[in-house]
Amino acid sequence: MPAHQPPSRALIASAALMAAIVVSATALACGSDNTTTVPTSVTFGTTLNGAGENPAKDVPGTGTATIVKSGGTYTFTINFSGMSGPLTGAHIHGPAGVGANANVIVPFSTTGAGTSGTLTGTFTSTNTATISNDSLDVLMRTGNAYVNLHTAANPGGEIRGQLLQQP
Repeated sequence: MPAHQPPSRALIASAALMAAIVVSATALACGSDNTTTVPTSVTFGTTLNGAGENPAKDVPGTGTATIVKSGGTYTFTINFSGMSGPLTGAHIHGPAGVGANANVIVPFSTTGAGTSGTLTGTFTSTNTATISNDSLDVLMRTGNAYVNLHTAANPGGEIRGQLLQQP
């Protein structure tokens, strides 16, 4: 029976090298456990005017709309001025590109809104079961959803703008 021999230096050096590689690779792969992931926000926006309506309207009203999605919450700010009368409605419509009309998918409150002003608020979902938030994001990113402001003189919409994702 052969006598037990200690491991060779080459074997010990190889094992140590392999252990160092495994430890280094694990440290690189795991990174810091102290890193906090912050949810990113996405901004959609548009400029509203009568030329954007379908059919186009010759009106002095103008506006801007910004919608910021952070997590599952959308925050909107709509500035408008020069309307023919107090707002009777404000919505996101879709799906529809330029020159096409569509149903309301997100209503905004216009309580107390005059001929100029700002609408602000939040929403967490559409009012249409067939359009998910993911679908709404795609519609807004690709210009297939629009913000429309309505007045008594223009019940189908006085000013409109197609939403697009902002840089």
